[in-house]
Amino acid sequence: MYRRAAALLASLFLLAAPRSSASEITAFLAIAKPDEVWAGGVGGAFSISFVSILHFEGELARQPGEVESASMYTLTGSVLVAPPTGRLVPYAGLGIGGFRQELGAVSDTGTLHALVAGLKFKVGPIFLLKGEYRRIDLSGDPLLEVEHRMSVGAGLTF
Repeated sequence: MYRRAAALLASLFLLAAPRSSASEITAFLAIAKPDEVWAGGVGGAFSISFVSILHFEGELARQPGEVESASMYTLTGSVLVAPPTGRLVPYAGLGIGGFRQELGAVSDTGTLHALVAGLKFKVGPIFLLKGEYRRIDLSGDPLLEVEHRMSVGAGLTF
């Protein structure tokens, strides 16, 4: 009974939220920890919002390793909660996806889970700046360990 009541309240909350059809496309630079394993990375994300507080995001990132033949690619889908607070928008959520690591001729593929927290700053009607933290958990025994990733980026909203 409590689950049904919670589901009903959540549904009413989402239906009562103002409608929004905003989308964002962002490019970013990233650093991952531990420092001795990872070099600077790059990536891009696309997000869409059907209600003003709930965002769905797809992200593709490449994080090269400090060793010449090491790298990691990630593809993550995330659900983010971002209250519409004006020009400065905090957000947080969860992501799930896949990764592929390469270390010389050896590679490893698996799943990942991410805890996401960030802050967006809207500059004018279409530009935005964004800073983000991701706690990343990789499945199995990855070739190279990753604890978390921090990124800064710029993008467009439309």
